[in-house]
Amino acid sequence: MIQLRDYLIGKKTSFTLEGRIFHSVCLVALMGLAVCIPFNASIQLFRLALLMVVIFLAVLTIYYFSRFRNKTSAGIVVLSIINNLLLMVNYYYNSGVNGPSTVVFALSFLITVSIVPKKHFWIWLPLNIVIVLSLLFFEFRNPELVRNTYPDEAAKFTDIGFTYLLCVATILLITSFIRNSYYGEREITAQKTIALEASNHTKNKLLSILAHDLKEPLASIQGYLELLTEYKLEEAERLNMEKQLLSRTKDTAYILANVLSWTKGQMEAVQISLKPLVLKQSLYSTLKVMEGIAKEKGIELRNQITDEVCVLGDRDMLQLVIRNLISNAIKFTFPGGDIIVSAHMHQNECVISVKDNGAGIPAEQQSAIFSPALKPTFGTGNERGVGLGLMLCKEFTELQGGKISFESQTDAGSTFMVHLPLSLEVKVTRQPA
Repeated sequence: MIQLRDYLIGKKTSFTLEGRIFHSVCLVALMGLAVCIPFNASIQLFRLALLMVVIFLAVLTIYYFSRFRNKTSAGIVVLSIINNLLLMVNYYYNSGVNGPSTVVFALSFLITVSIVPKKHFWIWLPLNIVIVLSLLFFEFRNPELVRNTYPDEAAKFTDIGFTYLLCVATILLITSFIRNSYYGEREITAQKTIALEASNHTKNKLLSILAHDLKEPLASIQGYLELLTEYKLEEAERLNMEKQLLSRTKDTAYILANVLSWTKGQMEAVQISLKPLVLKQSLYSTLKVMEGIAKEKGIELRNQITDEVCVLGDRDMLQLVIRNLISNAIKFTFPGGDIIVSAHMHQNECVISVKDNGAGIPAEQQSAIFSPALKPTFGTGNERGVGLGLMLCKEFTELQGGKISFESQTDAGSTFMVHLPLSLEVKVTRQPA
Protein backbone atom coordinates (compact mmCIF):
# COMPACT_ATOMS: atom_id res chain seq x y z
CA MET A 1 0.00 0.00 0.00
CA ILE A 2 2.79 2.40 0.90
CA GLN A 3 4.67 1.47 -2.27
CA LEU A 4 1.56 2.17 -4.37
CA ARG A 5 1.07 5.52 -2.63
CA ASP A 6 4.71 6.50 -3.21
CA TYR A 7 4.42 5.47 -6.85
CA LEU A 8 1.28 7.56 -7.44
CA ILE A 9 2.13 10.74 -5.51
CA GLY A 10 5.93 10.47 -5.33
CA LYS A 11 8.42 9.89 -2.53
CA LYS A 12 9.37 12.53 0.03
CA THR A 13 12.95 12.41 -1.20
CA SER A 14 11.91 13.20 -4.79
CA PHE A 15 9.09 15.75 -4.41
CA THR A 16 8.23 18.63 -2.12
CA LEU A 17 5.17 18.56 0.13
CA GLU A 18 3.37 20.88 -2.31
CA GLY A 19 4.26 18.57 -5.19
CA ARG A 20 2.88 15.51 -3.43
CA ILE A 21 -0.31 17.40 -2.47
CA PHE A 22 -0.61 18.44 -6.13
CA HIS A 23 -0.38 14.83 -7.29
CA SER A 24 -2.93 13.77 -4.66
CA VAL A 25 -5.33 16.50 -5.78
CA CYS A 26 -4.89 15.47 -9.42
CA LEU A 27 -5.71 11.86 -8.56
CA VAL A 28 -8.77 12.85 -6.53
CA ALA A 29 -9.88 15.16 -9.34
CA LEU A 30 -9.49 12.36 -11.87
CA MET A 31 -11.55 9.99 -9.72
CA GLY A 32 -14.17 12.67 -9.11
CA LEU A 33 -14.39 13.52 -12.80
CA ALA A 34 -14.63 9.84 -13.67
CA VAL A 35 -17.76 9.73 -11.50
CA CYS A 36 -19.13 13.13 -12.53
CA ILE A 37 -19.01 12.46 -16.27
CA PRO A 38 -21.57 9.61 -16.26
CA PHE A 39 -23.48 11.30 -13.42
CA ASN A 40 -24.01 14.51 -15.42
CA ALA A 41 -24.90 12.48 -18.48
CA SER A 42 -27.50 10.60 -16.44
CA ILE A 43 -29.24 13.85 -15.43
CA GLN A 44 -29.11 15.04 -19.07
CA LEU A 45 -26.35 17.65 -18.61
CA PHE A 46 -24.59 16.44 -21.76
CA ARG A 47 -22.62 19.60 -22.49
CA LEU A 48 -21.35 19.65 -18.91
CA ALA A 49 -20.39 15.98 -19.19
CA LEU A 50 -18.45 16.75 -22.38
CA LEU A 51 -16.71 19.65 -20.65
CA MET A 52 -15.68 17.32 -17.85
CA VAL A 53 -14.20 14.89 -20.36
CA VAL A 54 -11.98 17.72 -21.60
CA ILE A 55 -11.06 18.61 -18.00
CA PHE A 56 -10.30 14.93 -17.26
CA LEU A 57 -7.88 14.69 -20.19
CA ALA A 58 -6.21 17.98 -19.25
CA VAL A 59 -5.73 16.95 -15.61
CA LEU A 60 -4.43 13.52 -16.65
CA THR A 61 -1.86 15.10 -18.99
CA ILE A 62 -0.70 17.61 -16.37
CA TYR A 63 -0.44 14.85 -13.73
CA TYR A 64 1.65 12.68 -16.05
CA PHE A 65 4.15 15.43 -16.84
CA SER A 66 4.40 16.47 -13.19
CA ARG A 67 4.75 13.00 -11.67
CA PHE A 68 6.80 11.21 -14.32
CA ARG A 69 8.56 14.05 -16.15
CA ASN A 70 9.36 16.15 -13.08
CA LYS A 71 7.50 19.24 -14.40
CA THR A 72 5.67 19.96 -11.16
CA SER A 73 6.11 23.75 -11.08
CA ALA A 74 4.96 24.16 -14.67
CA GLY A 75 2.12 21.70 -14.08
CA ILE A 76 0.82 23.69 -11.09
CA VAL A 77 0.77 26.94 -13.08
CA VAL A 78 -0.85 25.37 -16.16
CA LEU A 79 -3.48 23.56 -14.10
CA SER A 80 -4.31 26.73 -12.14
CA ILE A 81 -4.84 28.70 -15.37
CA ILE A 82 -6.85 25.97 -17.11
CA ASN A 83 -8.83 25.37 -13.94
CA ASN A 84 -10.00 28.99 -13.75
CA LEU A 85 -10.88 29.10 -17.45
CA LEU A 86 -12.85 25.86 -17.35
CA LEU A 87 -14.65 26.84 -14.15
CA MET A 88 -15.84 29.98 -15.92
CA VAL A 89 -17.23 27.81 -18.71
CA ASN A 90 -18.67 25.42 -16.12
CA TYR A 91 -20.43 28.36 -14.43
CA TYR A 92 -22.25 29.11 -17.68
CA TYR A 93 -23.21 25.50 -18.50
CA ASN A 94 -24.08 24.57 -14.91
CA SER A 95 -26.90 27.09 -14.30
CA GLY A 96 -24.76 29.92 -12.92
CA VAL A 97 -25.71 31.03 -9.43
CA ASN A 98 -28.39 28.33 -9.29
CA GLY A 99 -25.74 25.61 -9.55
CA PRO A 100 -22.79 24.58 -7.35
CA SER A 101 -20.15 26.55 -9.27
CA THR A 102 -19.39 29.04 -6.47
CA VAL A 103 -18.67 26.14 -4.09
CA VAL A 104 -16.35 24.63 -6.69
CA PHE A 105 -14.57 27.99 -7.05
CA ALA A 106 -13.98 28.05 -3.27
CA LEU A 107 -12.62 24.50 -3.41
CA SER A 108 -10.43 25.47 -6.34
CA PHE A 109 -8.95 28.32 -4.33
CA LEU A 110 -8.20 26.00 -1.38
CA ILE A 111 -6.45 23.57 -3.70
CA THR A 112 -4.48 26.35 -5.36
CA VAL A 113 -3.14 27.87 -2.14
CA SER A 114 -2.22 24.35 -0.95
CA ILE A 115 0.08 23.71 -3.89
CA VAL A 116 1.42 27.05 -5.18
CA PRO A 117 4.39 28.83 -3.55
CA LYS A 118 3.41 31.35 -0.87
CA LYS A 119 4.86 34.22 -2.88
CA HIS A 120 2.26 33.54 -5.62
CA PHE A 121 -0.74 33.91 -3.30
CA TRP A 122 -1.12 37.56 -4.32
CA ILE A 123 -1.79 36.38 -7.89
CA TRP A 124 -4.31 33.60 -7.33
CA LEU A 125 -6.36 35.06 -4.45
CA PRO A 126 -7.29 38.31 -6.24
CA LEU A 127 -7.83 36.39 -9.49
CA ASN A 128 -10.25 33.96 -7.86
CA ILE A 129 -12.20 36.75 -6.16
CA VAL A 130 -12.32 38.88 -9.32
CA ILE A 131 -13.54 35.98 -11.47
CA VAL A 132 -16.31 34.93 -9.06
CA LEU A 133 -17.54 38.49 -8.42
CA SER A 134 -17.41 39.27 -12.15
CA LEU A 135 -19.50 36.19 -13.00
CA LEU A 136 -22.05 37.03 -10.31
CA PHE A 137 -22.24 40.66 -11.46
CA PHE A 138 -22.57 39.59 -15.10
CA GLU A 139 -25.41 37.19 -14.30
CA PHE A 140 -27.10 39.81 -12.10
CA ARG A 141 -27.07 42.32 -14.95
CA ASN A 142 -27.82 39.76 -17.68
CA PRO A 143 -29.90 36.96 -16.12
CA GLU A 144 -31.30 35.94 -19.50
CA LEU A 145 -27.82 34.97 -20.79
CA VAL A 146 -27.18 32.35 -18.07
CA ARG A 147 -30.00 29.87 -18.37
CA ASN A 148 -31.03 27.08 -16.03
CA THR A 149 -29.69 23.86 -17.56
CA TYR A 150 -31.31 21.45 -15.10
CA PRO A 151 -34.19 19.41 -16.56
CA ASP A 152 -36.01 19.49 -13.21
CA GLU A 153 -35.63 20.45 -9.55
CA ALA A 154 -34.60 16.92 -8.56
CA ALA A 155 -31.59 17.07 -10.90
CA LYS A 156 -30.62 20.46 -9.49
CA PHE A 157 -30.66 19.35 -5.85
CA THR A 158 -28.94 16.07 -6.71
CA ASP A 159 -26.13 17.90 -8.52
CA ILE A 160 -25.64 20.43 -5.71
CA GLY A 161 -25.64 17.67 -3.06
CA PHE A 162 -23.22 15.49 -5.03
CA THR A 163 -20.87 18.43 -5.65
CA TYR A 164 -20.95 19.32 -1.96
CA LEU A 165 -20.00 15.77 -0.95
CA LEU A 166 -17.19 15.74 -3.51
CA CYS A 167 -15.87 19.08 -2.23
CA VAL A 168 -16.00 17.94 1.40
CA ALA A 169 -14.13 14.72 0.52
CA THR A 170 -11.45 16.71 -1.30
CA ILE A 171 -11.08 19.17 1.59
CA LEU A 172 -10.79 16.24 4.01
CA LEU A 173 -8.07 14.67 1.87
CA ILE A 174 -6.04 17.87 1.61
CA THR A 175 -6.28 18.79 5.29
CA SER A 176 -5.49 15.19 6.36
CA PHE A 177 -2.47 15.12 4.06
CA ILE A 178 -1.21 18.45 5.39
CA ARG A 179 -1.80 17.44 9.03
CA ASN A 180 -0.04 14.09 8.59
CA SER A 181 2.87 15.78 6.85
CA TYR A 182 3.03 18.39 9.60
CA TYR A 183 3.10 15.80 12.37
CA GLY A 184 5.66 13.76 10.44
CA GLU A 185 7.93 16.79 10.00
CA ARG A 186 7.44 17.73 13.66
CA GLU A 187 8.51 14.23 14.71
CA ILE A 188 11.59 14.44 12.49
CA THR A 189 12.38 17.87 13.95
CA ALA A 190 11.98 16.52 17.49
CA GLN A 191 14.34 13.64 16.71
CA LYS A 192 16.87 16.03 15.22
CA THR A 193 16.58 18.24 18.31
CA ILE A 194 17.25 15.26 20.57
CA ALA A 195 20.20 14.23 18.40
CA LEU A 196 21.52 17.80 18.47
CA GLU A 197 21.21 17.96 22.26
CA ALA A 198 23.05 14.64 22.53
CA SER A 199 25.72 15.96 20.18
CA ASN A 200 26.09 19.12 22.27
CA HIS A 201 26.34 17.02 25.42
CA THR A 202 29.01 14.93 23.73
CA LYS A 203 30.89 18.05 22.67
CA ASN A 204 30.67 19.54 26.16
CA LYS A 205 31.83 16.27 27.70
CA LEU A 206 34.82 16.14 25.35
CA LEU A 207 35.73 19.76 26.02
CA SER A 208 35.47 19.12 29.76
CA ILE A 209 37.80 16.15 29.43
CA LEU A 210 40.33 18.06 27.36
CA ALA A 211 40.13 21.15 29.60
CA HIS A 212 40.39 19.44 32.97
CA ASP A 213 41.01 15.71 33.04
CA LEU A 214 43.91 15.78 30.59
CA LYS A 215 45.19 19.18 31.63
CA GLU A 216 45.62 18.15 35.28
CA PRO A 217 47.91 15.12 34.75
CA LEU A 218 49.88 16.95 32.06
CA ALA A 219 50.42 19.83 34.48
CA SER A 220 51.67 17.34 37.07
CA ILE A 221 54.07 15.80 34.56
CA GLN A 222 55.32 19.28 33.67
CA GLY A 223 55.85 20.04 37.35
CA TYR A 224 57.85 16.83 37.88
CA LEU A 225 60.04 17.57 34.87
CA GLU A 226 60.68 21.14 36.05
CA LEU A 227 61.78 19.84 39.46
CA LEU A 228 64.10 17.30 37.86
CA THR A 229 65.56 20.00 35.62
CA GLU A 230 65.96 22.89 38.07
CA TYR A 231 66.95 21.11 41.28
CA LYS A 232 69.61 18.59 42.13
CA LEU A 233 67.78 15.81 43.93
CA GLU A 234 69.02 12.92 45.99
CA GLU A 235 69.05 9.57 44.21
CA ALA A 236 66.17 8.24 46.29
CA GLU A 237 64.10 11.40 45.68
CA ARG A 238 64.86 11.30 41.98
CA LEU A 239 63.88 7.65 41.66
CA ASN A 240 60.68 8.25 43.59
CA MET A 241 59.82 11.24 41.40
CA GLU A 242 60.58 9.32 38.21
CA LYS A 243 58.31 6.54 39.45
CA GLN A 244 55.51 9.05 40.04
CA LEU A 245 56.20 10.62 36.66
CA LEU A 246 55.91 7.22 34.97
CA SER A 247 52.67 6.53 36.81
CA ARG A 248 51.21 9.88 35.75
CA THR A 249 52.30 9.28 32.16
CA LYS A 250 50.60 5.87 32.12
CA ASP A 251 47.42 7.36 33.58
CA THR A 252 47.41 10.11 30.96
CA ALA A 253 48.04 7.65 28.13
CA TYR A 254 45.20 5.47 29.42
CA ILE A 255 42.84 8.44 29.64
CA LEU A 256 43.83 9.61 26.17
CA ALA A 257 43.28 6.12 24.70
CA ASN A 258 39.76 6.05 26.13
CA VAL A 259 39.03 9.57 24.93
CA LEU A 260 40.19 8.71 21.40
CA SER A 261 38.19 5.46 21.31
CA TRP A 262 35.08 7.19 22.61
CA THR A 263 35.45 10.18 20.26
CA LYS A 264 35.94 7.93 17.25
CA GLY A 265 32.77 6.05 18.13
CA GLN A 266 30.85 9.34 18.36
CA MET A 267 32.19 10.87 15.16
CA GLU A 268 32.11 7.93 12.76
CA ALA A 269 30.88 4.40 12.35
CA VAL A 270 33.06 1.96 14.29
CA GLN A 271 34.41 -0.88 12.17
CA ILE A 272 33.63 -4.27 13.71
CA SER A 273 35.32 -7.54 12.77
CA LEU A 274 33.58 -10.42 14.54
CA LYS A 275 35.65 -13.61 14.51
CA PRO A 276 35.89 -16.82 16.54
CA LEU A 277 38.33 -16.14 19.39
CA VAL A 278 39.98 -18.32 22.01
CA LEU A 279 39.35 -16.13 25.02
CA LYS A 280 42.53 -16.98 26.95
CA GLN A 281 44.74 -16.38 23.90
CA SER A 282 43.00 -13.15 22.95
CA LEU A 283 43.32 -11.64 26.44
CA TYR A 284 46.76 -13.04 27.29
CA SER A 285 48.82 -9.91 26.51
CA THR A 286 46.20 -7.59 28.01
CA LEU A 287 46.08 -9.53 31.27
CA LYS A 288 49.89 -9.62 31.50
CA VAL A 289 50.10 -5.83 31.17
CA MET A 290 47.28 -5.27 33.67
CA GLU A 291 48.88 -7.77 36.06
CA GLY A 292 51.99 -5.56 36.20
CA ILE A 293 49.90 -2.43 36.81
CA ALA A 294 47.97 -4.16 39.60
CA LYS A 295 51.21 -5.39 41.17
CA GLU A 296 52.53 -1.81 41.36
CA LYS A 297 49.57 -0.99 43.61
CA GLY A 298 50.01 -4.14 45.68
CA ILE A 299 46.99 -5.90 44.17
CA GLU A 300 47.00 -9.49 42.94
CA LEU A 301 45.37 -10.06 39.56
CA ARG A 302 44.41 -13.70 39.01
CA ASN A 303 43.57 -15.10 35.60
CA GLN A 304 41.20 -18.08 35.87
CA ILE A 305 40.13 -18.26 32.22
CA THR A 306 40.44 -21.82 30.85
CA ASP A 307 41.68 -22.84 27.41
CA GLU A 308 38.40 -24.25 26.10
CA VAL A 309 36.38 -21.02 26.30
CA CYS A 310 35.79 -19.59 22.82
CA VAL A 311 33.71 -16.55 21.89
CA LEU A 312 32.56 -14.68 18.81
CA GLY A 313 33.86 -11.12 19.05
CA ASP A 314 36.19 -8.38 17.88
CA ARG A 315 39.66 -8.90 19.37
CA ASP A 316 40.56 -5.22 19.73
CA MET A 317 37.18 -4.27 21.19
CA LEU A 318 37.22 -7.19 23.59
CA GLN A 319 40.71 -6.29 24.81
CA LEU A 320 39.63 -2.67 25.36
CA VAL A 321 36.54 -3.76 27.33
CA ILE A 322 38.45 -6.12 29.61
CA ARG A 323 41.32 -3.65 30.02
CA ASN A 324 38.89 -0.96 31.13
CA LEU A 325 37.08 -3.27 33.54
CA ILE A 326 40.34 -4.42 35.13
CA SER A 327 41.66 -0.86 35.27
CA ASN A 328 38.45 0.21 36.98
CA ALA A 329 38.81 -2.66 39.46
CA ILE A 330 42.43 -1.67 40.21
CA LYS A 331 41.35 1.92 40.71
CA PHE A 332 38.79 1.05 43.40
CA THR A 333 40.63 -1.82 45.11
CA PHE A 334 42.85 -1.18 48.11
CA PRO A 335 46.47 -2.41 48.24
CA GLY A 336 46.50 -6.04 49.32
CA GLY A 337 43.23 -6.72 47.52
CA ASP A 338 42.42 -9.31 44.84
CA ILE A 339 41.00 -9.10 41.32
CA ILE A 340 39.82 -12.30 39.65
CA VAL A 341 39.20 -12.60 35.90
CA SER A 342 37.23 -15.71 34.98
CA ALA A 343 34.85 -17.03 32.34
CA HIS A 344 32.19 -19.69 32.17
CA MET A 345 29.77 -20.93 29.54
CA HIS A 346 26.05 -20.54 30.10
CA GLN A 347 23.68 -21.92 27.46
CA ASN A 348 24.77 -20.28 24.18
CA GLU A 349 26.89 -17.50 25.65
CA CYS A 350 30.13 -16.90 27.49
CA VAL A 351 30.10 -14.84 30.67
CA ILE A 352 33.42 -13.09 31.38
CA SER A 353 33.67 -11.85 34.97
CA VAL A 354 35.98 -9.26 36.51
CA LYS A 355 35.58 -9.46 40.29
CA ASP A 356 37.27 -7.31 42.93
CA ASN A 357 37.00 -6.92 46.70
CA GLY A 358 37.40 -3.15 46.64
CA ALA A 359 35.30 -0.16 47.67
CA GLY A 360 32.20 -1.10 45.66
CA ILE A 361 29.76 1.27 43.99
CA PRO A 362 27.39 3.42 46.07
CA ALA A 363 23.73 2.55 45.50
CA GLU A 364 22.87 6.07 44.32
CA GLN A 365 25.44 5.82 41.49
CA GLN A 366 24.56 2.36 40.20
CA SER A 367 21.71 3.45 37.90
CA ALA A 368 24.04 5.79 35.97
CA ILE A 369 27.13 3.58 36.02
CA PHE A 370 27.22 3.18 32.19
CA SER A 371 26.02 6.72 31.49
CA PRO A 372 28.01 9.85 30.55
CA ALA A 373 26.07 11.53 33.36
CA LEU A 374 28.26 9.66 35.89
CA LYS A 375 30.80 12.06 37.34
CA PRO A 376 34.44 10.94 37.52
CA THR A 377 35.54 9.81 40.98
CA PHE A 378 38.89 9.27 42.66
CA GLY A 379 40.14 5.76 43.32
CA THR A 380 41.61 4.27 46.48
CA GLY A 381 45.05 5.55 45.47
CA ASN A 382 43.71 8.97 44.45
CA GLU A 383 43.65 7.90 40.79
CA ARG A 384 41.39 9.93 38.53
CA GLY A 385 39.54 8.84 35.42
CA VAL A 386 37.25 10.64 33.00
CA GLY A 387 34.05 8.65 33.41
CA LEU A 388 34.35 7.10 29.96
CA GLY A 389 35.71 3.63 30.70
CA LEU A 390 32.48 1.87 31.68
CA MET A 391 30.47 3.69 29.02
CA LEU A 392 32.95 2.45 26.41
CA CYS A 393 32.66 -1.07 27.83
CA LYS A 394 28.89 -1.01 27.37
CA GLU A 395 28.99 0.45 23.85
CA PHE A 396 31.71 -1.89 22.59
CA THR A 397 30.13 -4.97 24.19
CA GLU A 398 26.78 -4.23 22.55
CA LEU A 399 28.49 -3.64 19.19
CA GLN A 400 29.77 -7.22 19.44
CA GLY A 401 26.24 -8.52 20.00
CA GLY A 402 26.67 -8.91 23.76
CA LYS A 403 25.60 -7.20 26.94
CA ILE A 404 27.21 -6.11 30.19
CA SER A 405 25.92 -6.27 33.75
CA PHE A 406 27.28 -5.87 37.26
CA GLU A 407 26.76 -6.60 40.92
CA SER A 408 28.18 -4.37 43.63
CA GLN A 409 28.01 -3.75 47.33
CA THR A 410 29.64 -0.86 49.16
CA ASP A 411 32.87 -1.90 50.93
CA ALA A 412 32.49 -5.46 49.61
CA GLY A 413 33.57 -5.08 45.98
CA SER A 414 32.08 -5.33 42.51
CA THR A 415 31.69 -7.95 39.80
CA PHE A 416 31.29 -6.89 36.17
CA MET A 417 30.03 -9.52 33.72
CA VAL A 418 30.42 -9.37 29.94
CA HIS A 419 28.05 -11.69 28.04
CA LEU A 420 29.21 -12.64 24.53
CA PRO A 421 28.03 -15.29 22.03
CA LEU A 422 29.90 -18.59 22.10
CA SER A 423 31.97 -19.80 19.17
CA LEU A 424 32.25 -23.57 18.85
CA GLU A 425 34.80 -23.95 16.04
CA VAL A 426 38.23 -22.46 16.73
CA LYS A 427 41.77 -23.75 16.93
CA VAL A 428 43.28 -23.61 20.43
CA THR A 429 46.98 -22.83 20.88
CA ARG A 430 48.17 -22.96 24.47
CA GLN A 431 49.88 -19.89 25.85
CA PRO A 432 52.73 -20.08 28.35
CA ALA A 433 51.69 -19.81 31.98
